[in-house]
Amino acid sequence: MLTGNGYLNLRDGSRTEVAYQFAADYDDHRAGYLLFDTAAFDDSSFCHRLTLDCDDGTCVVVVVMNHSDKHLAVTGRVLAPPVEVA
Repeated sequence: MLTGNGYLNLRDGSRTEVAYQFAADYDDHRAGYLLFDTAAFDDSSFCHRLTLDCDDGTCVVVVVMNHSDKHLAVTGRVLAPPVEVA
């Protein structure tokens, strides 16, 4: 399981801090949960393709499959893998 913190970029241009738990991380695909207080946002904020900037440097494009007032269930694909510094 991949876990960590990151920033979810919403469709109105704002960002919110989230914790993520990806249970599936096969190749460049991700599926799991974004944990934060979704009740503070209008539901229409999650109706479009979103990007997640992870703390390890990856950027994941996600779509929402389900939600509650405390999490989003998402699936997505990695856009930019972390850069290895030698």
